[in-house]
Amino acid sequence: MRKRLGVLAVAAALVGLTPATASATTAATTDELCPFTDTLCLFDGEDYTGTRLNVAPMGSDAVCVDLVEHGWGGGRAKSAINTSTRTANMFQYSTDCTGYGAPIHTGRTPDFNVWFSPKSVLISS
Repeated sequence: MRKRLGVLAVAAALVGLTPATASATTAATTDELCPFTDTLCLFDGEDYTGTRLNVAPMGSDAVCVDLVEHGWGGGRAKSAINTSTRTANMFQYSTDCTGYGAPIHTGRTPDFNVWFSPKSVLISS
């Protein structure tokens, strides 16, 4: 079952915006860049630089996060680290996680293709 969280729930408990701390990302470990378990960390710079958005499910259901609603639409997300064993799916053409989702597998995705501009992300629990 998918849930779509409102702004308050996401802001209060699901999403954390923090500056990425590593400047030499090739030397930084995943734990340093995204020190959270079962979380998708999105970065607004390539190679895990810039501001970080942390997204994680809060319960046993999958959750859809509208990236546009949280200021992360329009191609802002440029790279990602998925610390979950489950694949996250990013959707380019919808803010409600419908249509074709591009998978973000466990591990690092150093930069999204220039044409990819995700508007929502489905996080499985």
